[in-house]
Amino acid sequence: MRRKKILILLSIIAFVCVGIFIIYKFTYHESFNYVALGDSVAAGRNPYGVDDYGYTDYVKDFLNTNHNLKSYVNYAVSGYKTKDILEDINYNRKIEINGKEENIRKSLRESDLVTISIGANDFLENINLSNIGNLLLNKQSILDKIDKVFDNIDQLLIMIKKYAKNDIIIVGYYNPLPMLTKYKDFINEIIDYSDNKYLELCNKHKIIFVKVSDIIGSNNDCLPNPLDIHPNKKGYELISKEIIAALEKKVFK
Repeated sequence: MRRKKILILLSIIAFVCVGIFIIYKFTYHESFNYVALGDSVAAGRNPYGVDDYGYTDYVKDFLNTNHNLKSYVNYAVSGYKTKDILEDINYNRKIEINGKEENIRKSLRESDLVTISIGANDFLENINLSNIGNLLLNKQSILDKIDKVFDNIDQLLIMIKKYAKNDIIIVGYYNPLPMLTKYKDFINEIIDYSDNKYLELCNKHKIIFVKVSDIIGSNNDCLPNPLDIHPNKKGYELISKEIIAALEKKVFK
């Protein structure tokens, strides 16, 4: 009889514990500190030269709605190259948000998520519509330049990981000039090469890579200005959906 009472008591305790776990699982959301780093794409630059609503804003909205966003700080600056973010961290750049001073090292240390878009300006330096045709004729020169860019990104990730100990997502490139149909296949080949370099780096540093070349570079609706390389809001929202899908698969699983 005593043994039976003990078994009943243990069953009740187990039932209560399972119930508490289920309630916790479906009602608890940890607080999230989100930090964005990068260039004009991370800053949300639109096709007409204005920093607007970018993919980081859409990710912020998702976190705020679903995962108890505690803070969001965007250190991205249009025109930034990899060395600029390195300098920001080295010199502990400070910005003011809602009257409060934030510094990049503290933000990275406290971050739960960091997203990065960088490297495009490293590659596009000294390239414009008037000389791109000649440059594209020298494939090996372009690949060598990409390798150099990724050497810089490698060093940047090492620096970021000194401070950011949680999830990091880096966003890939897309064909910024889909109207150059004559060079479309070659540009896409370059983007594929870059995607593979990103995968290597992300595996090395154990961070998440989000590929966007398929959804942006092949979609002229996202790049409406033939004289500008930046997506519109539709494009940024599509990028954010890829990031959110990666978060739900690899972070909030």
